Amino acid sequence: MFIDLSRPIWAPSLSSCSILPLYVKSPSYSGVGPDELTVGAHSYADFMTYFGSFSMKKWRLYTGDNDLVPTLVLETNAPVHVTLTQMVYRRLEKRTIMDVTDPTSLTPDGWFRYAIPYPADVDAQLVSFTVTTGDRPATLRAVCYGADVKHRRDVRIEIITTTFRKERQVQGNIDLIRTTLLEDPCWGEYFHLTVVDNGRSLPEDAAAGNPSITVIPNGNVGGAGGFAAGMIHAAEQKWATHVLLMDDDVTVCPESFKRTLRLLECASAEYESATVAGAMLSTANFELQQEDIGQIQAQRHLQPFKPRLIMDREYDITFNEELIPSSQEQGLYSAWWYSCFPVRRIHENGLPIPLFYRRDDVEYSTRIQEKEQLKFITLNGVCVWHDPFDLRWNPAVEIYLAARNLLIQEAFTPDPNDSMAADVARLRETIVNAGKHFDYPSMELVCDAITDYLRGPEYYRHPVGERLLKQAIEKAEKLRPISEIDGAPEVINMWRVEETANDENIPAPPTPHPDMRLSRRVARRLRRLVLGLPSSKASAKRENHPVAEHKPKGGLAIIPVDGLCRPWRVLYDADRALAVEPSGRRGVMRVRDDRKRDEIMARFEALADQLVHDDSVAHRYHEERDSMTSFAFWKQYLDEAKR
Repeated sequence: MFIDLSRPIWAPSLSSCSILPLYVKSPSYSGVGPDELTVGAHSYADFMTYFGSFSMKKWRLYTGDNDLVPTLVLETNAPVHVTLTQMVYRRLEKRTIMDVTDPTSLTPDGWFRYAIPYPADVDAQLVSFTVTTGDRPATLRAVCYGADVKHRRDVRIEIITTTFRKERQVQGNIDLIRTTLLEDPCWGEYFHLTVVDNGRSLPEDAAAGNPSITVIPNGNVGGAGGFAAGMIHAAEQKWATHVLLMDDDVTVCPESFKRTLRLLECASAEYESATVAGAMLSTANFELQQEDIGQIQAQRHLQPFKPRLIMDREYDITFNEELIPSSQEQGLYSAWWYSCFPVRRIHENGLPIPLFYRRDDVEYSTRIQEKEQLKFITLNGVCVWHDPFDLRWNPAVEIYLAARNLLIQEAFTPDPNDSMAADVARLRETIVNAGKHFDYPSMELVCDAITDYLRGPEYYRHPVGERLLKQAIEKAEKLRPISEIDGAPEVINMWRVEETANDENIPAPPTPHPDMRLSRRVARRLRRLVLGLPSSKASAKRENHPVAEHKPKGGLAIIPVDGLCRPWRVLYDADRALAVEPSGRRGVMRVRDDRKRDEIMARFEALADQLVHDDSVAHRYHEERDSMTSFAFWKQYLDEAKR
């Protein structure tokens, strides 16, 4: 059965992503204009790109067909020269496979049609093609990579997105999916869209009368509750074979949905139940891929499985397809900004845990892997664009929810590296880090997170997530315009602040020669002998000599507001810190208070001691998991949230 597997696209949206080399590289194409791509005379269009190439190695892996080679099909209104190319594994080495000048046939309306099979002996990470024109410009249409597939599974996808008062962005995604998928006769029968409106603020005509779009008014139960409502709907409707969970604050590409469908239709028995993990590209740098598969680290933080890659570079798009997790990798998960998996997993594993927001997707993947090894499918061109987390620092989320949900998630479903001692070490790192930033409200949020975890699973049987988040927001620092902050400079150069405030950007001093280190030690000892000083702090304590504590000299340090920066050098002698957001327009003045820091740390250590020595709370969470992920629990929970 010959079907098109993927289609190169060349029309970036100026409202979302105008990085043309993600799509096509051509000196005579601007990326704007009609649907067809027109290449000027004596020019070219190169499709060895993120959206334009064909990932042959991965298609062979996911379909189980080691002999799969695509056929390139394209139509032009003028003769062109087509060069088939390939990228060899993990090396920036583009090779020509073959050249084709003569078209295969003519279409009924007189266009030149090229149907060019790739040679059967091609073995490469990516294959692609370049179109070169002669004396006349040429317009391209109907370009695709097709192949004969051994089987084609029945796949129907319910796209589920949950939103809270982001009407403009969600309505744009609804309209795009409706016009490019649901109303397209070639694709509409394979997709439905469910929008769970946690803010109950979408207009009544949001679905535009399309029967394939369902809008579910819902209480504000966060992302976990919104996705749970959508998953219940999909499971009970019994139409979909798969659900695709997607954030509301993303920019989507319709081709991603189509490639997801084709991958699942052609999947082998090994990958028929795999999770399609769509990549997150950045809205700050549209060509930057931040993550596709995530991984829980032994230090208890979450980290992308792959390094960050620049997807308008040929090397990076090849390397992206080379990195595939082995069966020995542990702690892998697919984040729910774009994650597609079979509906049967909902019946087998239940619904999310009621975390409100953060780590619900991590727990769900970990829960599945208690029973089986979880396979992941990733592919160039299956992605969304999402705001980077470090540009929207919110202590209520990044401190309070991250700390509380770490404990709750690991109690419900511990991952293979779970350790309460490691969890506590992670929380201690967070609170110490906040204290060094003079951010005492965030220190208190860490303690509040532990306190709320210790309430136990019974407390979370009711929709308390919105109230707890509001409390955390109220306690967190409030940013104000720089012009309203006493003692703040009129203009702040955030580039210089980011460069100079972060110790990681300061090169380490050169290591002195061993002989030089020896002479310095001798000089210090002679100085102590001459002045009658103790030889060390330890001896000072033994001899009852006072050891002077560090006294800051005073002054103002300017630092980034987020807790990711390490500005210890500039804060060492400061008694105030102006913490500024990335735009440089708003910030907060922090005042050093070592006594308050010590008081909060004492509270933390008492709570930490309880976490380490009393595991009864964690046991209660784990015992309640099956109950609190059931359909009956979530239906009652969602009904209560609407009241």
